[in-house]
Amino acid sequence: MKEKKYLVHLSGVVAMIFWGLSFIWSTQVFNYLNPTTTIFFRLIISTIFLGSLLLLFGMFEKIEKKDLKLFALAALFEPFLYFIFESYGLLNASPVVSSAVIATIPLFTPIAAFFFLNERLTSWNIVGFIISFFGVIFMLLNKNLELTVSLKGVIFLFSAVIVAVAYSISLRKLTLLYKPLTITFVQNVIGMIYFIPMFFVMERVTPSDIMSIGNYIVPLLSLGVFASSVAYTLWAYAFSKLGAAKANIYSNLIPVFTAIFSCIIIGENISIQKILGILLVIGGLILSQLKSNKI
Repeated sequence: MKEKKYLVHLSGVVAMIFWGLSFIWSTQVFNYLNPTTTIFFRLIISTIFLGSLLLLFGMFEKIEKKDLKLFALAALFEPFLYFIFESYGLLNASPVVSSAVIATIPLFTPIAAFFFLNERLTSWNIVGFIISFFGVIFMLLNKNLELTVSLKGVIFLFSAVIVAVAYSISLRKLTLLYKPLTITFVQNVIGMIYFIPMFFVMERVTPSDIMSIGNYIVPLLSLGVFASSVAYTLWAYAFSKLGAAKANIYSNLIPVFTAIFSCIIIGENISIQKILGILLVIGGLILSQLKSNKI
């Protein structure tokens, strides 16, 4: 039992590491491709990767016809709408700031989970939420206590947060019916179908884009394999064990990992203020997992 619990939390952390890195990988690819093209190729890579795994290990599950609507709804939220809002928000904000806004997902999820899933929270959950929230705020502000993101970026990013909360509700229902790998594969296939019209109508891939593939192929493959395949599968597994409210607490770790890897990979400086924010986020996460009476 303890070993399984350890694996659940490890899955949540590893998923956040890959999603934290995804903000950096996306920024690197955006230097050569537009967001819609990036997302479309990312989903193609993910579909091929996950489909190969399912075929290789004989893990395909039969999807009941009555559940297709739920899959279609989930895929509409993520990857379709979420990726659009997140990507265009990232174009108007730095990776660290963008990931900090996305980390507010746990603050909204408990409200939705209360109304739609009848989930209850403990007092420590709430304390953890509040502390983590202040950690995120510290990471959003500069040394003059001014927001470091444009209004346009804020609108896109918080739209992504709202969509992610809606996705959490539909995901919770799917995890009761299917395995995490199946859920991730099916939602990415449907999401890819959603993106086909946008790709052919809105985007134009030029010969120069193809010729420069060597400059962005590694981050693009990383987005498809690690961010859209491995991370979502691990996340669905943790979600099925922890529930919507507790599982989404791990989203607070995204800006932590983004800040660390931004410093290592693209040389972004991490101020004392951001370090304090990181410590508050981690502290809030730990406190939120403590047991107490439900409210």
